[in-house]
Amino acid sequence: MPVEMPSVGPPDAVRFPPVSREVLDNGLAVWVISDSAMGVVSAALVMPAGSADDPPERPGLVSLTADMLDEGAAGRDAIELSEELGRLGSRLAIDVDPDVTAISIGTLDRRFSETLGLLADVVLRPHFGAPDFDRVRELRGSRLRQLTQSAGTVAGRAFATAVYGDHPYGHGTLGTTRALELMSVDEARSTWERASQPAGATLVVAGGVTADEVMRAVKGSGLDRWKAGKDVGSLFRTDANRNRLPTSFPGRGTTPSVLLVDRPGAPQSELRVGHLGPPRHTPDYHALVTLNAVLGGQFTSRLNRNLRETRGITYGARTAFDMHRVAGSFLCDTSVQSDATAVAGREILNEFRAIREPGAVSAEELALAQASLTRGYVRHFETAAHFTRALIELATYDLPAETFDRFVPAVTAVTPDDLARAGQTALFPDACAIVVVGDAAKCRGPLEESGLTVTAIEPEF
Repeated sequence: MPVEMPSVGPPDAVRFPPVSREVLDNGLAVWVISDSAMGVVSAALVMPAGSADDPPERPGLVSLTADMLDEGAAGRDAIELSEELGRLGSRLAIDVDPDVTAISIGTLDRRFSETLGLLADVVLRPHFGAPDFDRVRELRGSRLRQLTQSAGTVAGRAFATAVYGDHPYGHGTLGTTRALELMSVDEARSTWERASQPAGATLVVAGGVTADEVMRAVKGSGLDRWKAGKDVGSLFRTDANRNRLPTSFPGRGTTPSVLLVDRPGAPQSELRVGHLGPPRHTPDYHALVTLNAVLGGQFTSRLNRNLRETRGITYGARTAFDMHRVAGSFLCDTSVQSDATAVAGREILNEFRAIREPGAVSAEELALAQASLTRGYVRHFETAAHFTRALIELATYDLPAETFDRFVPAVTAVTPDDLARAGQTALFPDACAIVVVGDAAKCRGPLEESGLTVTAIEPEF
């Protein structure tokens, strides 16, 4: 007898849990999601200073400074700090992205107060010892040298520079070897004094603790007595260089440019194709996320079917809008056979052009993209760590509390006309930067025969 497939119901609605919000007298915001069913706690101190706040002549300084925090604090060296975390069954991680620095902890609920005390020590009482600084800087230099051998990393760095130009978003978090050699422990210490301001920082907590318990732990840790450091007038958020818009937003009627990094003998070419994009606060956010799913954001997307299934020249191709506070980027990321570099570049641009046209996306394509985005969305909110990541996103981009509740209905409401309008305003195929890391002897000729201007470059590391 024929098998009847089960009917598919509507996507589950997301109801983001209530967030307790307080602001301490020193300006530190404390946000808490409490769930007694969780036996663990995830928390993060989100500080509004990221790699985009690096001084122009010191790319990588903020990240290097953050890397020093767990090298010793409050009388403990790095090993003793690690052992204390291990004794508590806790973890501590420090992440720097373009817009913020997040110092995160994870622990059992009964160990939260002690673990938060360690986080406070790292933030308020770091050592910044000269020998530790020299060692961390040397390790960073070695890491940069290693990254020059990664074609994907080289392509990513070249793409960021091509898209953002001299905007602070245009350099890597790790900076450059030349800048690293100029940095001193005094600069790192001074950077932390300017960055570590309670006003503008947010402590986000999710898990098996109540808001009252969190506030008691905050007071026990001393975070409520955290005072602004020196040179408050140079807070990073007020830096005109950091908040200015990039000047290279693509217009119409230009020609894609190819930036080629020669890797003789490479059997594959790494490709990054794209341009400057909108910030996270764009009103077209949900339409762009849906458009991206159709174009290259899922395995069944147009680009992946074209390059992987139809042409057999890649294992996979993807696109993404990478949105930050001030601006973002749109790019296609793939690697292809060397002799197929020009073909891949041409097909990527063709797919960009095609999806911008009115009526280009069928109702069926749209429905599949909406399903891929909405039916699994609830899985992003299952654990304490998931909730902490969500709160970090709200804090980083100053998003409204209902952001996650709105996602499923907003994506479900997107129409083909919305996609066409979003494509016309956010996709510029004729103004793309095309970064190729591959064997110039095999790919330069075909690229130029395609009518593209090819410029040889070597990104700085």
